[in-house]
Amino acid sequence: MVYDVAIIGGGVAGLSAAVDLCSRGYKILLLEQRPRFGGRTYSFIDEKSGDVVDNGQHLLMGCYHETRRYIREIGSEHLASLQPSLHIDFLHPEKGIASLDCPRLIAPLHVLAGLLQLGSLSFADRLKLLRVGVELQWTSTEKEHRLESMTVEDWLVSLGQSDQNRKYLWDIVAIGTLNDKPSAVSALLFFRVLRAAFLGSPENSCLLVPRCGLSELLVDPALRYIHSRGGEVRTSCGARTLEAGKERIVALLCEDGSKIESRIYISAVPYYALPGILDGKASESAAQFESSPIITINLWLDREILENEFVALLDSRVQWIFNKSRLFLKKGKYAEQYLSLVMSGAGEFVGMDKHDLISIALEDLQRAIPAARRAKEVHSLIIKEKRGTFSPKPGTESLRPSTKTNLQNFFLAGDWTDTKYPATIEGAVMSGKKAAQEASALLV
Repeated sequence: MVYDVAIIGGGVAGLSAAVDLCSRGYKILLLEQRPRFGGRTYSFIDEKSGDVVDNGQHLLMGCYHETRRYIREIGSEHLASLQPSLHIDFLHPEKGIASLDCPRLIAPLHVLAGLLQLGSLSFADRLKLLRVGVELQWTSTEKEHRLESMTVEDWLVSLGQSDQNRKYLWDIVAIGTLNDKPSAVSALLFFRVLRAAFLGSPENSCLLVPRCGLSELLVDPALRYIHSRGGEVRTSCGARTLEAGKERIVALLCEDGSKIESRIYISAVPYYALPGILDGKASESAAQFESSPIITINLWLDREILENEFVALLDSRVQWIFNKSRLFLKKGKYAEQYLSLVMSGAGEFVGMDKHDLISIALEDLQRAIPAARRAKEVHSLIIKEKRGTFSPKPGTESLRPSTKTNLQNFFLAGDWTDTKYPATIEGAVMSGKKAAQEASALLV
């Protein structure tokens, strides 16, 4: 059988491409090396607690327009809720809680008004935040080139942002979106994220909060959609190599020895997997990327210590706490409270064992939340993504390949390709749709 499109990689990028192509009526085959779909974005049931556990915690945003279109298309939009206005709680061990609470004004006045009321910063420092707002109002090719060579830290310092502004606001946002230290990553992607979130519609800055596991939101309904439109999917079917002619891919050879023929091929594998199946310029670029790890520490406690759905921690090794007992629509019956604590850009911690990581999590909780000092750990689960995302260091943007390749019928997808976004779910969805559009243009 000859397919219209064969897609290698069943993560969000591959699923996005498959959904788009199926919506156009094409016969697709989606291949995944692992026994499950979702890539780095999936969830599972923890046997001991009965709770749904995400492989890594994700907060989506209103400006993730392609992700929102994707979940509407596959029928899971009702499983995520968009804030009516941007609200983030920041928790400091000594200063207590402060909130970024944006009023319902036109953009970007809603964000500026919210920042001016952020109690974790002095009024003088809050006024300095306006400098960043002004800087976001315009862009140019020359400006983007300059930002690409600067780190986030350098850019913020150049805009007169104090240590407190960076430590208690911008660094939290930067680490959460770019998954590495502000002193190490390019200012360009941070600039783009802030522009996407703070400009345009006020809802762009609002957080889109999943009310279920990532598989239930992004993966399982996509697979149902693909099946319902005649698409074919296979797990435990890895690509061994792509047979290339002079200008085209001729066939895909799988690890099980099977041979797949298709009119078009899309690679939606992570950057570190591409060199294994294909030689060429894109593979050479991918080999130069560096990874940044993410650690999620899941804790089940014998009592409730946190009412908020999620909080950002300040002066802490853990950056975010997600209250899964409040966030999820379905709950297990094992403990009074289930929390997920996230450490992004966790290179210095990823080599630690489970005992040390849990100690860090409990220490940070107890420093910030007095009630945690009386709580007992009932159960725990550590998830390490050693290659969580690529680290967008200065110079990396020029390495990100486009969707098109030098082979006429071969296209690339993945959050590491040239999406203009960091390694986010939105970038993955965008890349899959773009690859599907390029494939469709050839299939007409």
